[in-house]
Amino acid sequence: MCVCPPLLLKIALLMVIFPTIAVNIMEVIYNGVNSKAEAHQIAINLNLVACFIALLSLAFGIYGTIMNTIFIIRLLMFVLITFCLFKIVMWIVYKNLSPMSAEDVTHFWFQLNTGLSITCSVLTVIFCMRLHEQTRQFQLGY
Repeated sequence: MCVCPPLLLKIALLMVIFPTIAVNIMEVIYNGVNSKAEAHQIAINLNLVACFIALLSLAFGIYGTIMNTIFIIRLLMFVLITFCLFKIVMWIVYKNLSPMSAEDVTHFWFQLNTGLSITCSVLTVIFCMRLHEQTRQFQLGY
C-alpha cells in the first residue's frame, strides 16, 4: 500500500482532475466543430456521450475528493475505469479497422484525454484504497 499521506493523494488527485476536465471539454468542442465525416458520426456521438458522463462524474469527484466521501470516490473510480476502457477499445478498433480515417475519431485531444483519464483513474484507485484503509483502521480501533 502507498505510504503517502491522504492529504498528498488528495492534492495530487485534484491536480489531475482539473486538467482532465479541461481536456475533456476541449475534446467535446473539437468534435463539435470538426465533425465532417458522416461515416464516423456514430462513433463520434458515442464518444461525446461518454465524455459528458465523464465530465459529470469528474465534477462530482471534485466534491467527493474534497469532502473524503468514499461513495462518490468509488463511483468516480467505476466511471473513470469504464471510460478509459471504452476509449482504449475505441482507439484500438479505429486504428486497426480503418487507419486512414482513424484521424477523425482518434485525434490529439482524444489521445490526450485518454492518457489523462488513465492517470486520473489510477490516482482515484490509490486514493480510494487509502481512504478505505483509514476508515477500516478507525472502525477496528487501531
